Amino acid sequence: MSGGLADATLLKALPEPALLIDGDRVVDANPALARLLGVALESIDHATLIVESSQWLDERLPVAVSSGEQLRIHLRAEDREVPVDARVGQTPSGTWVLVGRDATSAERVGSVLGRLSSIYAAPGSGNLGSLLRQSQPLFDALGWSVALWRVDGNDAVLDYAWQSERARNHPSGIGAALLREFAEREGRYRIPLTQDRSLQLAVQQGQGSVLEDMASVLLSVFETLDLDVPAVDRELMVEAGFGRGATAPVFLGDRVTHAVYVTGSAIDERDSAGVQLFASMLSTMLRANSLGEEMARQQRHAALGQMSRQLAHEVRNPLAVILHASRQARKPESKAPKEQLLDMIDEEARRLERLMSDLVSFAGPLTLRLQSTPVVDLVRWSLEALTDRERDPVIDVEVDPSLCVWADPMLFRQALSHIFANACSHASERVRISAEESEGRVRLLIENDGGPIPDAVAKRVFEPFFSTRPTGTGLGLAVVRRLIEDQGGEVQLDRRTDMTVFLVDLPVGRP
Repeated sequence: MSGGLADATLLKALPEPALLIDGDRVVDANPALARLLGVALESIDHATLIVESSQWLDERLPVAVSSGEQLRIHLRAEDREVPVDARVGQTPSGTWVLVGRDATSAERVGSVLGRLSSIYAAPGSGNLGSLLRQSQPLFDALGWSVALWRVDGNDAVLDYAWQSERARNHPSGIGAALLREFAEREGRYRIPLTQDRSLQLAVQQGQGSVLEDMASVLLSVFETLDLDVPAVDRELMVEAGFGRGATAPVFLGDRVTHAVYVTGSAIDERDSAGVQLFASMLSTMLRANSLGEEMARQQRHAALGQMSRQLAHEVRNPLAVILHASRQARKPESKAPKEQLLDMIDEEARRLERLMSDLVSFAGPLTLRLQSTPVVDLVRWSLEALTDRERDPVIDVEVDPSLCVWADPMLFRQALSHIFANACSHASERVRISAEESEGRVRLLIENDGGPIPDAVAKRVFEPFFSTRPTGTGLGLAVVRRLIEDQGGEVQLDRRTDMTVFLVDLPVGRP
């Protein structure tokens, strides 16, 4: 028998999909490959069977033989394309032999896990619970039921559970009942680690595993948790998609904090690798959250230190004036009139009082009492709170009396008083206050003719303890931002014109 005929005969006898490549041509394929592609063997077009180029194959076939690694190729017949993971060999005559298996499920798992990775890598993607809930459509695409167990001493607490579409729609009602149970009693189910050998292995040894008889394991767990679900046996559990499973540990540093439980109708070793990768994503997310919390803690400490230093500076000046004035007032030979010294003490005490009031508004807790209030009333009340000196410029108010905002009247008035005082102190002659409504929002414009703010100042106007006025607390506009944003609004400085314009945006209210 010639070498070529022997190769072809051996090819036909193989139970797995296989093909022969001679040079850059596919010269033969076997019946198992035709069945995989869903076509008759005679209809296979050997010239277009492999999607990858001949140059690509020339480069990778020798490497696959020498390394022993599988080669992922894509086979095409008629309108169907199938990925195949193939082992590669070479006959004495130089013909390449590729024997493979369907890699559709592996590609599907890889694709969906790639989409999961993009969700988890997104900035500000959230905690594990929110990420898992975002991922539910992708779990359905994989056919996975997913559970996340949190390690608590020698126990495991169920933090999250999702049932596959197959389980949710099973006639027994088991999947829908489990989903309802876990949703109603989230975080309240606890089992000893010793109850489940695979869970114990994941937590205590940091190893994942594949469970051939997941149905029996779950039935035992259901009994321990005393779940209110329909009575089912092992056979029904397999029908509902709980036949096989895989576990994987989730790490934070070198400590296992959670374990992932995945069940499905056909979980195999390749799916298990996908589960391990999924658990690694969760580990990365936990680490990122931990680093974010640490950075936030350090930033809070740094901000607190900076605020303490600035506050000490702001308090020291008026205290020095008060102490000096009081000492002078006690001296019999003092030439300064006592009335003048008392006025100095009074003025600096009021400055300290404003500082403390602004500090409480900036850093203290707020209790919001939101309601619909006419803007014109809020503007009028806020203007009445200005001092005579602050009211030196001409103030024009152009606000429709029917326009209302959804806000806390007291806190909004406090914010407006600070903005109005700032506008008046920087105005040359006039301040203009107007308002407009658009797309469910009210925008209030406070303009003054004092000219544009310099770049260096504009960057810092909302910064705590920053002020260009000798007697300013530096908290006024920082308080404004806090009060407005806590009410669902926004405040910004508009520097596109020759004037200084503050824009305040809040949800519209109805009269």
